[in-house]
Amino acid sequence: MNLPVKCPALTLPSVSQCVRSVSHARLPDASLLPWQTDTQTLQSVLHRGRLPWCCMRSLLSSSFFCVLFLAADDCVNAMKAGTDLVKVKSSRRHYQRRFVLDEEGLYIRWISQRKGSTDARIAITSVKEIRRGHNTASFRKHGKSFEPDRSFSIIYGDEYGSLDLVADSEDEANIWIEGLLCLTDENYAHQSVANKQQMRDRWLKVTFEEADKSGDGMLDESEIIELCQKINIGLSASRIKQKFREHDTDRAGTSRGRLDLDEFSSLFKELSTRAEIYHLLMRYSTSRDFLTAKELKYFLELEQGMRNVEKQHCEELIRTYEPTPEGREQLKLSVDGFTQMLLGRESMLMNPKHRDVFQDMTQPLSHYYIASSHNTYLAEDQLKGPSSVEMYIRALRRGCRCVELDCWDGSNNEPDVYHGHTWTSRILFKDIIVAVKEHSFATSEYPVILSLENHCSIPMQRVMAKHLTEILGDMLYTTPPDPESRYLPSPEELKGKILVKGKKLRAELERVDEGEDDGGDVSDEDEAADMDEEVKAKSRSPTPRQSSNGTDEADGQAHSRRRSAAHKGKKIKLAVSLSRLVTLVQSVHFKNFQESSESGKYFQMSSFTESAMGRMSASSSAEYIQYNKRQLSRIYPAGSRVNSSNYNPQTAWNTGCQIVALNYQTDGLEMDLNQGRFQINGKTGYVLKPEILRTEVSHVEVNSKNTISGLTPQLMTIKVISGQQLPKPPGSGAKGEVIDPFVAVEIHGVPYDCANEKTSTVKNNGFNPVWNKTFRFLMRFPDVAMIRFSVLDDDFVGDDFIGQYSVPVSSIQPGYRHIQLYSKAGELLSNSTLFVHVSFDQAYSLKKKLIFEHGSGSRTRRKLATPKKIKAPDVDRIFQNVADGLQSVVELKLRIETATEDFKMSCDKANVLQAMKLFVTRVKASNSEVSLAKVNDVLSVTYKKSESFPDSIEKMVVSLQRLLEASQAVISQADGIIGRLSGAYGAGQETFLDLDQQLAQARLKGRRLTQSHEAFAWNMQVVRSHTDLLKATKDQVLYMQRQIEDVANDHEMPVGYNV
Repeated sequence: MNLPVKCPALTLPSVSQCVRSVSHARLPDASLLPWQTDTQTLQSVLHRGRLPWCCMRSLLSSSFFCVLFLAADDCVNAMKAGTDLVKVKSSRRHYQRRFVLDEEGLYIRWISQRKGSTDARIAITSVKEIRRGHNTASFRKHGKSFEPDRSFSIIYGDEYGSLDLVADSEDEANIWIEGLLCLTDENYAHQSVANKQQMRDRWLKVTFEEADKSGDGMLDESEIIELCQKINIGLSASRIKQKFREHDTDRAGTSRGRLDLDEFSSLFKELSTRAEIYHLLMRYSTSRDFLTAKELKYFLELEQGMRNVEKQHCEELIRTYEPTPEGREQLKLSVDGFTQMLLGRESMLMNPKHRDVFQDMTQPLSHYYIASSHNTYLAEDQLKGPSSVEMYIRALRRGCRCVELDCWDGSNNEPDVYHGHTWTSRILFKDIIVAVKEHSFATSEYPVILSLENHCSIPMQRVMAKHLTEILGDMLYTTPPDPESRYLPSPEELKGKILVKGKKLRAELERVDEGEDDGGDVSDEDEAADMDEEVKAKSRSPTPRQSSNGTDEADGQAHSRRRSAAHKGKKIKLAVSLSRLVTLVQSVHFKNFQESSESGKYFQMSSFTESAMGRMSASSSAEYIQYNKRQLSRIYPAGSRVNSSNYNPQTAWNTGCQIVALNYQTDGLEMDLNQGRFQINGKTGYVLKPEILRTEVSHVEVNSKNTISGLTPQLMTIKVISGQQLPKPPGSGAKGEVIDPFVAVEIHGVPYDCANEKTSTVKNNGFNPVWNKTFRFLMRFPDVAMIRFSVLDDDFVGDDFIGQYSVPVSSIQPGYRHIQLYSKAGELLSNSTLFVHVSFDQAYSLKKKLIFEHGSGSRTRRKLATPKKIKAPDVDRIFQNVADGLQSVVELKLRIETATEDFKMSCDKANVLQAMKLFVTRVKASNSEVSLAKVNDVLSVTYKKSESFPDSIEKMVVSLQRLLEASQAVISQADGIIGRLSGAYGAGQETFLDLDQQLAQARLKGRRLTQSHEAFAWNMQVVRSHTDLLKATKDQVLYMQRQIEDVANDHEMPVGYNV
């Protein structure tokens, strides 16, 4: 889309109202919007972003619309031209400065009377976020005299410092805001290979300039050696000197003995050529120097797990990634282009489609994991640390969708938020609600939950209700629950809404006039009140542990006991005005699963300590999973975690707990997993739970070491090949010249899936270490599992953390993949990657699975396919009618598995594609008369046997014919069987609605009743899993037949077609 866009540096029409509306809207990527589109389409797009149509006409006619959607580069160019902005330091210190983005787009610079040119700058890579208006503590305190529409803040550095700026006009501010958002956006940076290369060149320039102490643009030999060691190039000083002399091109001139930036870049790129990628290219290249489109197609299908790759797609990849004009013209992908392709966004470990919203967002709220924060206001520990509104802003902008407020009476008739009965500082409830309004939907448009822990008096509660109502306005969700519904509304239905979680008065107590609001009694069920058992267990521990910040765990136990004793059995008064704001998320005390099943309401939820959650997950996982399908669970850290440490959230996720609250201020493994879990699905803060954890009719025991009914175990094989440009750990400057890295790979999932492996250590090489270490992980429940890669520096005293990456296993792409590493604080480490190979296989073939679980033989097959007795005749009849269909699925799957293995073994190859290529090559070399025939989309193989016909070829032909016959059986029978099984599953779903009544008529009670419920759930899972298995088998067969046909055509083997 090359539009003649008006330069944003010129005066723009005033469209302030539209700009404000669009800035809070969630709009598609500009590249996805066709400019030449009709007004109705644009109206639909902007309506989804909640932009009023009354504002649209002026927006469509304004040049700012072009800037907003299409002119990111123009905004950046305007920043490079420079702008006069006011820098706000305090109420009296406002400085007019000229702010400029440097030509390389690396730094924002300004002239300071105190600082030199190096200090008066901010690196773009250090920018955390951009905020509009008065949204920092400094602006709120000192910037009230400036218009919010002209104000913006740049948050930067590990300490989250703020640069508060004011522009002359709103349009000028928007140019800087949009430009900075683009510069810091990963999608913008990955738009092209040129950008990718420019990123590396910019990084090299910054690194070079930092090493150039004299500022003359040259580095001598000692400086080059020091710089190479700094960026962890694993070469000896003598080897670096040799390379230095080779790249010192001006040996007779004035710069002899020194390298400029171009010479250093050339040296670096030579050292960074990667042998492992070159060897990979040679495996598929007949020329040894490049890949053709056909060879690239084979690579993508065989190694990268892609199906039905078209030649045009391969040609487009070559045009995109090949750096040389000749290669692009001749459609040849060189090793440099191949390397760039493997570093591209689509070749990263995480499926690029999962970066955007890809999941169904119309299911009940209880069907999602929800990113949640514990004691959000705290910046440090739980006893003495500061409280800050800034912590809410950071959490919400990180995609957190549930934040916590501990509310207490404050001064000047204003409620405070702080950690009660501690020395933590206080902040105003009102300031938090203002921040919630401003920042709730900056990252995600899906609902936010305010978890209120209320300790306030009735007058203060009325003030809280007033602030919530007046500040949040229409954002506040106050619609009463639908009594006819069985489930919560969906995130899609609650888009842009803020929900209040808290205690709720009985309906009759809320029916009073506003002036008669004396409140009613509710139980005080804050976190401390639920800690009795945990505190007692902790108090029996003979030796309290020491926390990382020097606070004894005994202090935490004592604090928890004080709070628990103060609240145990206590009743508090709840104001009617506050109670009315609590609708869909009503806090109730949890008694047991049976009572919740019989009388629990979908809009009622309970909170559990981490230890209570752990006990229930261990002893009653099936009941806990069933509870979490309809009602929300909130899990929070133990009160003894006074240093704000975290528990592992995976245990709670295993049983479907939704609101798993963590201390966001504390970095570490637990927050790494949390960040990894919620980086998918557009970072919305909502991730759909695995199907078996939300399907009403299922019975799951996650603690069993056997396979879970309805799930197919997977074997994931990971080969950690190499690392690239691994930095030194923070603060390790004095620890030697180069790091000694190793990689740890962890699986976090259900108990029997958890595993931890690590590579060997590579000495003195952080630049391009090679491990080539393979690990295998058996997973019974892969859809809930997380994988974490961490890189550490091996040290005798203690291994230092370098970087990590965590991601759901279900979001991993197979094949050769790069992994971008993140720092301990969750920030992307520029240019630091791991190179791995990933493959997924069924842990067992169906035959092996049957033998493993039930023994061998035909009786075993019947056992797997025979429904369990429910002991209610009408219900049993549903499943008995499809017992033969279940048996047919098993037989078809076993047949295709056996035939596939026989063909691969006859060719001695790992997969059908490779086997077919070898088969065709051998046939052509022996001049044997072999051909394929395709009749009604079914392939068969024919051959003319002669005395000279090789036995090895005949063996291959026979095994291929068996494979094609098994494929024909699947194709011809699959649709009919799938239709029958789907009908039975639908009938089972209808029966489930009155299952209790039918079981009662069968006079089933007690243990027999429980067994019948479990048998019904088991049968439904078997029917569903066999249906899915046959669908997948048919897809696999069709794809395999296409591969066989393509290979035959590519190698000019005769193929006869007859419809």
